[in-house]
Amino acid sequence: MRTLNILNASLAALALAACGGSGSGEAPKGEPIAKVAPPAGKIWSETVSKTDEGFVMGNPEAKLHLVEYGAITCPGCAQFSEQSHSELVEIVNSGRVKFEFRPFLVHGIQDMPGFLLTQCNGPEAYFGLTEQLYKQQPVWLSRLQTLTEAEQQQVPSMKPEQAVQFLADKFGLVDIVKQLGVSEDAARACLADKTAFDKLAKGTEKVMGEGKVTGTPTFFINGAKLDVSSWPQVKGKLMEAGAR
Repeated sequence: MRTLNILNASLAALALAACGGSGSGEAPKGEPIAKVAPPAGKIWSETVSKTDEGFVMGNPEAKLHLVEYGAITCPGCAQFSEQSHSELVEIVNSGRVKFEFRPFLVHGIQDMPGFLLTQCNGPEAYFGLTEQLYKQQPVWLSRLQTLTEAEQQQVPSMKPEQAVQFLADKFGLVDIVKQLGVSEDAARACLADKTAFDKLAKGTEKVMGEGKVTGTPTFFINGAKLDVSSWPQVKGKLMEAGAR
């Protein structure tokens, strides 16, 4: 079963070659788009909802829709998060752009614990938790190297739900999210959420089957795949499309 192949990715080393998507499309180009004021007492970056494929922040009627397919264990995605945060929030707050993050299990089961935990406190907390896991990624991801040879051999043969709990503990992810407002009980429940697990796995399987995404981060604007990987490049495409 293809989903199992995705989830049983090797733990011997991070498949860093898979980080850094490549594109083949041209983003839309257009005249400057007028700012759109949010409802009274609101700001667009705090307007967050769950979608079929991920989570979106911003004006639901924004003329520009930026999509990132990212992996929580992808160093390039963490770099994009760090580089983009302040300016991207500012652009989203203009009402011109909505930003959607779609999880992609580029490293298989290794990505699953983090993605399950970022959903724990609902849509409103999703982007904040994701940003913080990216910010602390060098610390928790480096713990992967502490797996013994025996553990590396055991994980692929574990049941998926056991592997998720095992890796979450190895990475120390529960302790991290507890410091970010997620209770331990909630974190353990999220890690054991089979419905969320299956949705993440099937989402990656579907996108892989369509050939839309082969690495992370991969970006789209209004459905056009971009040949870019960094925030300055993405920002440039948004400006060309009218977010100015």
